Amino acid sequence: MPGNRKTELSAASLVLMTLVVFIHSAAECVTGYDPASLPFLLAASAHRVASFAVQGFLFLAGLKLTLRMADDFSYTRYARGRLIRIGLPYLIAFSAFFAVYALTGRLSDPSPASFLIPFFTGGLTGHFYFVAVMAQFCLLVPLWRALQKKAHPALLLFVSLMLTLVFMDHMPELGRLATGFRVELTRNAALFTTYLFYWTAGMAAGSRYPDFAAFLDKQKRPLTVLWLLAVVVDCALLIAIRRGTYYALWSDDFHLLTCTLAILSLLAHARTLPASAVSALAPADRASYLIYLWHPMTILALDSAMNRLGIHALGIHALGIRSLALRFLLRFPLTLLLTAALCILWQALTSRLFHPSPKN
Repeated sequence: MPGNRKTELSAASLVLMTLVVFIHSAAECVTGYDPASLPFLLAASAHRVASFAVQGFLFLAGLKLTLRMADDFSYTRYARGRLIRIGLPYLIAFSAFFAVYALTGRLSDPSPASFLIPFFTGGLTGHFYFVAVMAQFCLLVPLWRALQKKAHPALLLFVSLMLTLVFMDHMPELGRLATGFRVELTRNAALFTTYLFYWTAGMAAGSRYPDFAAFLDKQKRPLTVLWLLAVVVDCALLIAIRRGTYYALWSDDFHLLTCTLAILSLLAHARTLPASAVSALAPADRASYLIYLWHPMTILALDSAMNRLGIHALGIHALGIRSLALRFLLRFPLTLLLTAALCILWQALTSRLFHPSPKN
């Protein structure tokens, strides 16, 4: 990446990583509370507000790719780096989850097919789909490089937005048209087409980063106000759908607007943070991908421990405390702190092992 390190990108990545941990830590509350209750409204709204994390990561990935695309860019070198930094940690984490699920009976019939198919589709557990999506974007880097050189960012943004809206809503229909028979697409979220706009928006931002940064600085307040207004509508639509009072067919399309405003607002505010504060959290930033891969394992361990301690999802009636809230209040900070500490420690140890400091 040419020039000074963009500390706002590191800060945004840390926030997104924290939001991912929050999303998975709070999922039990969203599914466990009565949709007509106030706790559900609060939990589901907070969950919805945080649900731009994956989109934000892909925006940042497209931006960083464009920033580092020099004239001597080598796709072979890039692909080798992605395999080492993304593929290998994913293989290790996936194998560990597969083993745990097999030993605990979550997999009815462990086999090579039940390993390989979800490995490439990201289907073993909820969060692995992001790796499958990221791999698809990485494989298409020659295309992104050609578009970045020849297409105007405004045109790229417009076309990618239209394609994303079509693919999000109509991919099963398009599959039937392309193949001539009924195609059941149950994992549209694991296809890069669902996130095309965020990636190309990141590329557009990276191709003119000084102008983009100036735009963020100048428009921070309007972006924040627009995001807050969009959040109110987005959460209202979600609550209405879950309560069965109104099903908005356009809710996913509107969520794209909310996510885009959230990403821009996050980056605008991240630019105001002192570089020293961001630098102090650099180890967590470097370990953010590992934290993403492993935090659900920490959640599994913590949930098992809480169950053994008698803190069940049905509630601790003797104490008058509904344990969904208590379980979340224990799960979220412990998952974040324990996973971050272990991943930072692991990264430091492996860095010393494979990249030892030169002797004086």
